[in-house]
Amino acid sequence: MKKMLLALSLFLSLLGCQNKAENQINEEKATETKEEINMAPASNEDEFFYIKLNTIYGENGLEDYAKNASEVSGKIIKQLNGPDGSEYYLLKLHLTLEYRELDKKPLLKTDYLIVGGRFQEQPLKPGANKTVVNVAIVKDQTLINDSELDFKKAIFAGYGEATEIKI
Repeated sequence: MKKMLLALSLFLSLLGCQNKAENQINEEKATETKEEINMAPASNEDEFFYIKLNTIYGENGLEDYAKNASEVSGKIIKQLNGPDGSEYYLLKLHLTLEYRELDKKPLLKTDYLIVGGRFQEQPLKPGANKTVVNVAIVKDQTLINDSELDFKKAIFAGYGEATEIKI
C-alpha cells in the first residue's frame, strides 16, 4: 500500500510539473498573441477621420471643376487599393459638390471624392497637416461599393492639401 501511495504521489507530482510547464507555454503564447494584436493594423473604424481639402495655389485642383471649391471637407470612410499599388481613400463630403467636366456643359453632382497621398514619404493618415494629396471626383457612384479603385469611375481633378479636422 505504501508503494502504491508513493507511486501515486510521484505520478501526481510529475503531472503537476507537466501542467505547470504547459501553463507556462500557454502564457507565453498568450503574450505573443497580445504583441501580435498590438502590431496588427488598425481596424477600418479606426481609419475614419475628418479632413478639409484646400486648393494649392498655382496647381490644378477642384476649383477647375467646381465653383467655391477652394476648401471642402468630409469624412474618410473607406480605403481603396489602387491598381498601381497606391492607397487611396473615399471621402464622403459634408456638402454635395456641383462640378462640371471641363469639356461638358451640364452641371453634375457628387457626394464623394477620392484622395491619396501625393508623396510616398508623406502619406494621408490621421493627424494630417497640409498633406499634399491627389484628388479625384467620383463620377460613378458604384465606386463607393468597390474595394479597389477603378480610375474609369473618377475624374482626376488635381492636387490639394489635406488637414485633419475634429468634428
